[in-house]
Amino acid sequence: MDILVNAIPLSGLQTGIGRTLRCLYQAVEKLSFGPLPLCISYFDGWRVRRDMPKAADPKQWQTRTDAVWKLPDLVVLGRRILRQVQVEWRLRRVCRQASYDIYHEASFFPAAQHRVPTVFSLFDFSLDRFAHTHPRERVWFYRLFFARRLRYASHIVTISHAVLNEARARLRVADNRLTAVPLAPDPIFSQRSSEEVAAVRRRFGLDGDYWLFVGSLEPRKNLRLFWDALRRLGASAPMVLAGWHGWGDKSWLREAVERGGSRTPRCVLTGFVDDATLAALYSGATALVYPSLYEGFGLPVLEAMACGCPVVCSNIAALRETAGDAALFIEPHDPDGLAAVLDDLLSHGRRRKEYRQRGFERARQFSWEKTARAMVDVFQKVVEKNA
Repeated sequence: MDILVNAIPLSGLQTGIGRTLRCLYQAVEKLSFGPLPLCISYFDGWRVRRDMPKAADPKQWQTRTDAVWKLPDLVVLGRRILRQVQVEWRLRRVCRQASYDIYHEASFFPAAQHRVPTVFSLFDFSLDRFAHTHPRERVWFYRLFFARRLRYASHIVTISHAVLNEARARLRVADNRLTAVPLAPDPIFSQRSSEEVAAVRRRFGLDGDYWLFVGSLEPRKNLRLFWDALRRLGASAPMVLAGWHGWGDKSWLREAVERGGSRTPRCVLTGFVDDATLAALYSGATALVYPSLYEGFGLPVLEAMACGCPVVCSNIAALRETAGDAALFIEPHDPDGLAAVLDDLLSHGRRRKEYRQRGFERARQFSWEKTARAMVDVFQKVVEKNA
């Protein structure tokens, strides 16, 4: 089977879609030595290559992104549209020049090409359901293309049954064109030694307990609720925010950074960190706090569990599916409820130990090998259907 992958997300930060694709195709490449020969090609937006593109340098990526976001929204939208048209033209040329069995798309929407059957990975409906939490130009871009391009998808793979159920309700797509294939934690995330944890604690000035959030600091992550809950607890333990600064109103964050002191919790901004540092942060945290308003899967939940970190997260459908019975769930609009759960965890070591063990067991139920096999099964069915 000859698989062509849209590898453009691989050249961004090693997060989200980029990390998902890298882990997936590292696992698929291992399967290529099995009974079904697999040949994987990576389309980087310009040409086809046999190796995965390298992830972006975080500092350079952030500098470029910040510069683009200083432009007017209409200018950024125009750049996006021009880039999309150019990429699709090059993709059609690539598909004419070589014979591929499957094209795997994991961008905002499928590309406009009919020559090769497209399997489209749909991560969530946040740009539709929670448009107000995204930059305006991104929402405009999505709305301009998504419905028009969906017809190019031969099959849609969602990252959870929660998203699959949304797709059934929102899209005019037959059930036999939908499949849910869950993600898995990157194998690099495992419990780290006390020495590694201590080194990261010293680096960020963390003494004793701390609460951790991992991800972009964007409105959909509902971090204001996290801060409001911690203010109710006082200066018991700092909040550590690990990830790119993102977008949206940051007035609450300025308050958290500037006013942390003897009576209010301290806020530590780590920025984007490498995987080894992140694994150590997970391993040393009192809990991961993930109060999102909406998710398609919630990969940091499994990453934390694989590192032995208890998890507190929203009781939304996708996170309940991902976490099973291994997390403490909260209502994402109730700071008092979150404060009570955090206070209970802080006060009861036995409870933390219980959810640490539950997390280990839950994380072991997911693997990229399982995910890769499920994806290849989907590819095979689409190839046979289009033969």
